[in-house]
Amino acid sequence: MSIPAAARVLLPQSAALAWPGSSGDADRVLALPPGAPVALADRRLGSRARLRRHAARLGVVVDAEYVVLPTWDRATFVANDDPASLRWLMSTLATTPPDLSRGRLAVDVALRLWLSLAAAGRPGAGLAARLLVLVVPGRLVIGRRG
Repeated sequence: MSIPAAARVLLPQSAALAWPGSSGDADRVLALPPGAPVALADRRLGSRARLRRHAARLGVVVDAEYVVLPTWDRATFVANDDPASLRWLMSTLATTPPDLSRGRLAVDVALRLWLSLAAAGRPGAGLAARLLVLVVPGRLVIGRRG
């Protein structure tokens, strides 16, 4: 699988790329010397926990975690996996996807509610950002072999 252009710029030049579930990728990372750059990528739901487990199993010290938005195949933004970064991104750039037909009204209402909470500095805005961090499927972890 390939890395979206929006995320490719974050990869160290000589980083070994590994996907969870690929034994060949795992073997290649395990053979790297200590300190070698590694990038772990996943495009499925639950990727946050899966990549953290994968990093631990491969002996990768995590330096940075990113989410790829809105989806891996339509990557437009790559943001730090951090509630404050995502809260800023959502409050600044969030919009209902133009090609969404089913559920558009529900998405519009939820987005407007979230934006009003964020504008008022209400606690619900932080919760929404944390939930987004958990459910975003596209994720990239940059680290080095320990």
